[in-house]
Amino acid sequence: MTGTDAGPRRSQRVPLSASALGLGAIYATLFWLLVSLAFHWIRPELEPCCSYISHYGHGDYEWLMQAAFVVFGFGWMAAAISLRRALRETRAGAVLRTLLLVVGFGLLVAGMWRTDEFGFTGDPTPEDVFHKIGGLVAFSALIVFGLLAAWLFRGTRLQGLTVAHLVLALVTLGLLIAFTIAPTADADGFGWWQRALTMGVMPGWLIWLGWRLALTARADARRASTSSTRPS
Repeated sequence: MTGTDAGPRRSQRVPLSASALGLGAIYATLFWLLVSLAFHWIRPELEPCCSYISHYGHGDYEWLMQAAFVVFGFGWMAAAISLRRALRETRAGAVLRTLLLVVGFGLLVAGMWRTDEFGFTGDPTPEDVFHKIGGLVAFSALIVFGLLAAWLFRGTRLQGLTVAHLVLALVTLGLLIAFTIAPTADADGFGWWQRALTMGVMPGWLIWLGWRLALTARADARRASTSSTRPS
């Protein structure tokens, strides 16, 4: 299966709602970034090198960190719907939309259930388990999305994004392995690896994808407007 698989012809116009959804994904990402950055001052006792972003989900402003997870999740879902509308003439659009919806769902789960507090000892609580499962689902789905997009975008309006998605998927995989293994090896710095992914790669990926989807819909609308006003 490739991006050119069956469906209506490729000339079918992309609705402008795809642009609005792409911009919505960008705004959601900016909210996530602002809140995550703010918590480095709200909770200064948590050293970035040795704690996860999720540890900010406790204290007087825990609701704000949880809201950031949820909003970020909705941002990925907005990108999923926008992508499906941009590639609605292909089955590839349906596959990639599903993966981005899974990314968003995983972040929603991670936001609704918190990880255990920093320094907690003993068996993980059920809430912590749900949080970690949600995060793992989001990361895994994003990696698969990137790998498949590098293949399925070929022959579509977004074929120029194939190489970048392959690189982003591999970088995401590498960072996920790094910040997962480092704590088990009693190595400091795992917090920076996680922040590189959750405050660098993922937000940058979503902002870039949302912007490209917005531009694709607007360019398509301009072409349609030009052709409709051109004398026959």
